[in-house]
Amino acid sequence: MNPEQTHSPREILVFGDLHGHFDDGDLAFVEERKPELVLFLGDLGDEDPEVAKRIRTIQAPFRILLGNHDAWYSFRHDKVSEKLAELLEIVGDENIAYKLEEWPDFGLSILGGRPFSWGGPSLRSPEVYNELYGIKTLEESSDALVAAAAEAKHPLLVLAHNGPKGLGSEPGDIYGKDFGKPGGDWGDRDLQVAIKTLKEQGKKIPLVVAGHMHHRLAYPKDAERQLIAEYKETFYVNPARVPRIFESDSGEPLRHYLSIRVEDGEILRLDQLLVSDDEVTRQDLFARVPSEEV
Repeated sequence: MNPEQTHSPREILVFGDLHGHFDDGDLAFVEERKPELVLFLGDLGDEDPEVAKRIRTIQAPFRILLGNHDAWYSFRHDKVSEKLAELLEIVGDENIAYKLEEWPDFGLSILGGRPFSWGGPSLRSPEVYNELYGIKTLEESSDALVAAAAEAKHPLLVLAHNGPKGLGSEPGDIYGKDFGKPGGDWGDRDLQVAIKTLKEQGKKIPLVVAGHMHHRLAYPKDAERQLIAEYKETFYVNPARVPRIFESDSGEPLRHYLSIRVEDGEILRLDQLLVSDDEVTRQDLFARVPSEEV
Protein backbone atom coordinates (compact mmCIF):
# COMPACT_ATOMS: atom_id res chain seq x y z
CA MET A 1 0.00 0.00 0.00
CA ASN A 2 1.20 3.52 -0.75
CA PRO A 3 1.60 5.28 2.65
CA GLU A 4 0.44 8.54 1.08
CA GLN A 5 -2.96 6.97 0.36
CA THR A 6 -5.42 6.64 3.20
CA HIS A 7 -8.58 5.31 1.61
CA SER A 8 -10.55 2.87 3.76
CA PRO A 9 -11.65 -0.54 2.39
CA ARG A 10 -14.41 -0.26 -0.23
CA GLU A 11 -16.90 -2.80 -1.54
CA ILE A 12 -17.77 -3.50 -5.16
CA LEU A 13 -20.84 -5.73 -5.56
CA VAL A 14 -21.06 -7.79 -8.75
CA PHE A 15 -24.10 -9.33 -10.41
CA GLY A 16 -23.24 -12.26 -12.66
CA ASP A 17 -25.34 -13.12 -15.73
CA LEU A 18 -28.91 -12.07 -14.90
CA HIS A 19 -31.09 -13.83 -17.50
CA GLY A 20 -34.04 -11.85 -16.14
CA HIS A 21 -33.27 -12.59 -12.47
CA PHE A 22 -33.24 -9.12 -10.98
CA ASP A 23 -36.06 -7.98 -8.72
CA ASP A 24 -37.15 -5.83 -5.78
CA GLY A 25 -35.23 -8.08 -3.39
CA ASP A 26 -32.02 -7.17 -5.19
CA LEU A 27 -32.84 -3.49 -5.05
CA ALA A 28 -33.55 -3.75 -1.32
CA PHE A 29 -30.29 -5.63 -0.66
CA VAL A 30 -28.20 -3.03 -2.49
CA GLU A 31 -29.96 -0.18 -0.69
CA GLU A 32 -29.31 -1.81 2.69
CA ARG A 33 -25.71 -2.89 2.00
CA LYS A 34 -24.63 0.39 0.37
CA PRO A 35 -21.74 -0.79 -1.82
CA GLU A 36 -19.63 1.97 -3.34
CA LEU A 37 -20.11 0.49 -6.83
CA VAL A 38 -22.27 -2.18 -8.47
CA LEU A 39 -21.13 -4.01 -11.62
CA PHE A 40 -23.29 -6.04 -14.01
CA LEU A 41 -21.71 -8.66 -16.29
CA GLY A 42 -24.53 -8.64 -18.83
CA ASP A 43 -27.07 -11.12 -20.21
CA LEU A 44 -29.77 -8.97 -18.64
CA GLY A 45 -32.26 -10.84 -20.85
CA ASP A 46 -32.78 -11.50 -24.54
CA GLU A 47 -32.53 -7.86 -25.68
CA ASP A 48 -34.80 -6.90 -22.76
CA PRO A 49 -34.99 -3.13 -22.12
CA GLU A 50 -37.34 -3.68 -19.16
CA VAL A 51 -34.56 -5.27 -17.07
CA ALA A 52 -32.33 -2.28 -17.83
CA LYS A 53 -35.11 0.07 -16.70
CA ARG A 54 -35.29 -1.75 -13.34
CA ILE A 55 -31.51 -1.59 -12.95
CA ARG A 56 -31.62 2.18 -13.43
CA THR A 57 -33.60 2.47 -10.17
CA ILE A 58 -30.76 0.95 -8.12
CA GLN A 59 -29.59 3.07 -5.19
CA ALA A 60 -25.85 2.94 -5.92
CA PRO A 61 -23.43 3.90 -8.69
CA PHE A 62 -23.40 1.12 -11.30
CA ARG A 63 -21.80 0.07 -14.58
CA ILE A 64 -22.89 -2.54 -17.13
CA LEU A 65 -20.99 -4.66 -19.66
CA LEU A 66 -23.62 -6.21 -21.94
CA GLY A 67 -23.55 -9.91 -22.88
CA ASN A 68 -24.37 -12.06 -25.89
CA HIS A 69 -28.04 -12.42 -24.91
CA ASP A 70 -28.34 -8.64 -24.87
CA ALA A 71 -27.67 -8.71 -28.63
CA TRP A 72 -29.40 -12.06 -29.24
CA TYR A 73 -31.60 -11.05 -32.18
CA SER A 74 -29.20 -8.46 -33.55
CA PHE A 75 -26.53 -11.11 -34.00
CA ARG A 76 -29.00 -13.40 -35.76
CA HIS A 77 -29.67 -10.70 -38.37
CA ASP A 78 -26.21 -9.05 -38.34
CA LYS A 79 -27.59 -5.61 -37.62
CA VAL A 80 -28.55 -3.61 -34.54
CA SER A 81 -32.21 -4.27 -33.75
CA GLU A 82 -34.65 -1.69 -32.41
CA LYS A 83 -34.64 -3.51 -29.06
CA LEU A 84 -30.85 -3.39 -28.76
CA ALA A 85 -30.83 0.29 -29.74
CA GLU A 86 -33.42 0.95 -27.02
CA LEU A 87 -31.43 -1.07 -24.50
CA LEU A 88 -28.25 0.87 -25.27
CA GLU A 89 -30.10 4.16 -24.90
CA ILE A 90 -31.46 3.12 -21.48
CA VAL A 91 -28.07 1.95 -20.21
CA GLY A 92 -26.52 5.17 -21.51
CA ASP A 93 -23.27 6.34 -19.95
CA GLU A 94 -23.28 3.40 -17.52
CA ASN A 95 -22.33 1.15 -20.46
CA ILE A 96 -18.61 0.57 -19.87
CA ALA A 97 -17.79 -1.32 -23.09
CA TYR A 98 -14.34 -0.35 -24.46
CA LYS A 99 -14.09 2.40 -21.83
CA LEU A 100 -11.70 3.26 -19.03
CA GLU A 101 -12.90 4.91 -15.85
CA GLU A 102 -10.81 6.13 -12.93
CA TRP A 103 -12.03 5.27 -9.42
CA PRO A 104 -9.40 6.89 -7.18
CA ASP A 105 -11.26 6.04 -3.96
CA PHE A 106 -10.65 2.37 -4.82
CA GLY A 107 -7.17 3.03 -6.14
CA LEU A 108 -8.33 1.34 -9.36
CA SER A 109 -8.89 2.07 -13.01
CA ILE A 110 -11.82 0.04 -14.38
CA LEU A 111 -11.60 -1.17 -17.98
CA GLY A 112 -14.68 -2.42 -19.77
CA GLY A 113 -14.10 -5.25 -22.22
CA ARG A 114 -15.81 -6.28 -25.44
CA PRO A 115 -19.59 -6.51 -25.07
CA PHE A 116 -21.87 -9.24 -26.46
CA SER A 117 -19.18 -11.95 -26.38
CA TRP A 118 -20.27 -15.50 -27.23
CA GLY A 119 -16.80 -16.84 -26.45
CA GLY A 120 -14.75 -19.07 -28.69
CA PRO A 121 -12.43 -18.33 -31.60
CA SER A 122 -14.55 -15.89 -33.67
CA LEU A 123 -15.81 -12.33 -33.25
CA ARG A 124 -19.36 -13.37 -34.24
CA SER A 125 -21.36 -10.78 -36.19
CA PRO A 126 -18.65 -8.23 -37.03
CA GLU A 127 -21.45 -6.28 -38.72
CA VAL A 128 -22.95 -5.40 -35.32
CA TYR A 129 -19.56 -4.51 -33.81
CA ASN A 130 -18.72 -2.36 -36.81
CA GLU A 131 -22.04 -0.55 -36.63
CA LEU A 132 -21.64 0.24 -32.92
CA TYR A 133 -17.88 0.48 -32.37
CA GLY A 134 -16.15 0.55 -35.75
CA ILE A 135 -14.59 -2.86 -35.00
CA LYS A 136 -14.55 -5.72 -37.51
CA THR A 137 -11.91 -8.17 -36.20
CA LEU A 138 -10.60 -9.59 -32.94
CA GLU A 139 -7.32 -7.82 -33.61
CA GLU A 140 -9.10 -4.47 -33.83
CA SER A 141 -10.96 -5.31 -30.63
CA SER A 142 -7.77 -6.05 -28.68
CA ASP A 143 -6.22 -2.84 -30.05
CA ALA A 144 -9.26 -0.87 -28.86
CA LEU A 145 -8.95 -2.32 -25.35
CA VAL A 146 -5.24 -1.50 -25.16
CA ALA A 147 -5.87 2.03 -26.44
CA ALA A 148 -8.65 2.59 -23.90
CA ALA A 149 -6.36 1.58 -21.01
CA ALA A 150 -3.33 3.53 -22.22
CA GLU A 151 -3.78 6.42 -19.77
CA ALA A 152 -4.81 4.34 -16.74
CA LYS A 153 -3.60 5.98 -13.53
CA HIS A 154 -4.09 2.98 -11.24
CA PRO A 155 -3.99 -0.83 -11.32
CA LEU A 156 -6.68 -2.20 -13.62
CA LEU A 157 -9.84 -4.05 -12.72
CA VAL A 158 -11.06 -5.53 -16.02
CA LEU A 159 -14.79 -6.16 -16.42
CA ALA A 160 -15.80 -8.45 -19.29
CA HIS A 161 -18.75 -10.61 -20.25
CA ASN A 162 -16.56 -13.61 -21.13
CA GLY A 163 -13.09 -14.26 -19.78
CA PRO A 164 -9.81 -14.46 -21.71
CA LYS A 165 -8.36 -17.40 -23.56
CA GLY A 166 -5.43 -19.12 -21.87
CA LEU A 167 -6.90 -20.30 -18.54
CA GLY A 168 -7.58 -23.95 -19.37
CA SER A 169 -9.25 -26.22 -21.90
CA GLU A 170 -11.04 -28.77 -19.70
CA PRO A 171 -14.86 -28.48 -19.57
CA GLY A 172 -14.76 -27.47 -15.90
CA ASP A 173 -12.00 -24.88 -16.26
CA ILE A 174 -13.02 -21.32 -15.56
CA TYR A 175 -13.69 -20.61 -19.29
CA GLY A 176 -13.51 -24.15 -20.66
CA LYS A 177 -16.07 -25.45 -23.18
CA ASP A 178 -18.63 -27.82 -21.60
CA PHE A 179 -21.26 -27.95 -24.38
CA GLY A 180 -21.53 -29.38 -27.90
CA LYS A 181 -18.32 -31.37 -28.25
CA PRO A 182 -16.93 -30.68 -24.75
CA GLY A 183 -13.38 -29.59 -24.21
CA GLY A 184 -11.42 -26.65 -25.55
CA ASP A 185 -10.64 -23.16 -24.37
CA TRP A 186 -13.70 -20.93 -24.88
CA GLY A 187 -12.07 -17.72 -23.66
CA ASP A 188 -11.77 -14.54 -25.74
CA ARG A 189 -8.54 -14.19 -27.70
CA ASP A 190 -8.81 -10.40 -27.97
CA LEU A 191 -9.01 -10.08 -24.18
CA GLN A 192 -6.06 -12.46 -23.76
CA VAL A 193 -3.93 -10.38 -26.15
CA ALA A 194 -5.00 -7.10 -24.54
CA ILE A 195 -4.12 -8.28 -21.03
CA LYS A 196 -0.72 -9.57 -22.20
CA THR A 197 0.03 -6.34 -24.04
CA LEU A 198 -1.00 -4.12 -21.12
CA LYS A 199 1.18 -6.10 -18.73
CA GLU A 200 4.12 -5.79 -21.14
CA GLN A 201 3.51 -2.02 -21.02
CA GLY A 202 3.90 -2.15 -17.25
CA LYS A 203 0.23 -2.07 -16.26
CA LYS A 204 -0.77 -4.00 -13.14
CA ILE A 205 -3.99 -6.03 -13.47
CA PRO A 206 -4.89 -7.47 -10.07
CA LEU A 207 -8.38 -8.65 -11.06
CA VAL A 208 -10.45 -9.69 -14.09
CA VAL A 209 -14.16 -10.37 -13.51
CA ALA A 210 -16.06 -12.11 -16.30
CA GLY A 211 -19.00 -14.51 -16.54
CA HIS A 212 -20.82 -16.03 -19.54
CA MET A 213 -19.73 -19.62 -18.81
CA HIS A 214 -22.34 -20.85 -16.33
CA HIS A 215 -21.43 -22.43 -13.02
CA ARG A 216 -23.19 -25.75 -13.67
CA LEU A 217 -21.78 -27.77 -16.54
CA ALA A 218 -23.68 -29.41 -19.37
CA TYR A 219 -20.86 -32.00 -19.38
CA PRO A 220 -19.99 -33.69 -17.12
CA LYS A 221 -23.67 -33.29 -16.23
CA ASP A 222 -24.29 -31.28 -13.06
CA ALA A 223 -20.58 -30.84 -12.30
CA GLU A 224 -19.60 -27.31 -11.31
CA ARG A 225 -17.17 -24.91 -12.92
CA GLN A 226 -13.99 -23.54 -11.42
CA LEU A 227 -14.92 -20.08 -10.12
CA ILE A 228 -11.53 -18.50 -9.49
CA ALA A 229 -8.07 -18.82 -11.02
CA GLU A 230 -4.77 -17.05 -10.47
CA TYR A 231 -2.35 -16.63 -13.35
CA LYS A 232 0.70 -14.39 -13.55
CA GLU A 233 -0.27 -12.18 -10.58
CA THR A 234 -3.87 -11.69 -11.74
CA PHE A 235 -7.01 -13.17 -10.19
CA TYR A 236 -9.77 -14.26 -12.59
CA VAL A 237 -13.26 -14.68 -11.14
CA ASN A 238 -16.39 -16.04 -12.84
CA PRO A 239 -19.57 -15.20 -10.87
CA ALA A 240 -22.03 -16.54 -13.50
CA ARG A 241 -24.23 -18.53 -11.12
CA VAL A 242 -27.30 -19.30 -13.29
CA PRO A 243 -30.01 -18.92 -12.18
CA ARG A 244 -28.68 -16.38 -9.73
CA ILE A 245 -31.98 -16.38 -7.80
CA PHE A 246 -32.82 -19.93 -6.76
CA GLU A 247 -34.37 -21.98 -3.97
CA SER A 248 -32.44 -23.50 -1.08
CA ASP A 249 -33.02 -27.10 -0.02
CA SER A 250 -35.70 -25.78 2.35
CA GLY A 251 -37.46 -23.87 -0.43
CA GLU A 252 -36.21 -20.46 0.66
CA PRO A 253 -35.23 -18.02 -2.13
CA LEU A 254 -31.50 -17.22 -2.29
CA ARG A 255 -29.75 -14.48 -4.25
CA HIS A 256 -26.18 -14.73 -5.49
CA TYR A 257 -23.62 -11.91 -5.59
CA LEU A 258 -19.86 -11.48 -5.74
CA SER A 259 -18.36 -9.10 -3.19
CA ILE A 260 -14.99 -7.47 -3.90
CA ARG A 261 -13.25 -5.66 -1.07
CA VAL A 262 -10.46 -3.36 -2.21
CA GLU A 263 -8.19 -0.77 -0.66
CA ASP A 264 -5.77 1.47 -2.56
CA GLY A 265 -5.69 -0.84 -5.57
CA GLU A 266 -5.14 -4.00 -3.52
CA ILE A 267 -7.71 -6.81 -3.52
CA LEU A 268 -8.42 -7.63 0.12
CA ARG A 269 -11.21 -10.19 -0.25
CA LEU A 270 -13.33 -11.97 -2.87
CA ASP A 271 -16.50 -13.55 -1.47
CA GLN A 272 -19.59 -15.21 -2.87
CA LEU A 273 -22.68 -14.01 -1.04
CA LEU A 274 -25.84 -16.11 -0.78
CA VAL A 275 -28.58 -13.87 0.56
CA SER A 276 -31.93 -14.93 1.99
CA ASP A 277 -34.60 -12.75 3.58
CA ASP A 278 -32.96 -13.28 6.97
CA GLU A 279 -29.21 -13.69 6.53
CA VAL A 280 -26.13 -13.32 4.37
CA THR A 281 -23.92 -16.39 3.97
CA ARG A 282 -20.37 -15.69 2.84
CA GLN A 283 -18.25 -18.20 0.92
CA ASP A 284 -14.61 -17.14 0.75
CA LEU A 285 -12.94 -17.26 -2.67
CA PHE A 286 -9.84 -15.29 -1.66
CA ALA A 287 -8.90 -13.54 1.56
CA ARG A 288 -5.83 -11.39 2.08
CA VAL A 289 -7.30 -10.15 5.35
CA PRO A 290 -10.05 -11.59 7.61
CA SER A 291 -13.57 -10.34 7.04
CA GLU A 292 -13.75 -8.63 10.45
CA GLU A 293 -10.94 -6.32 9.36
CA VAL A 294 -12.97 -4.93 6.44
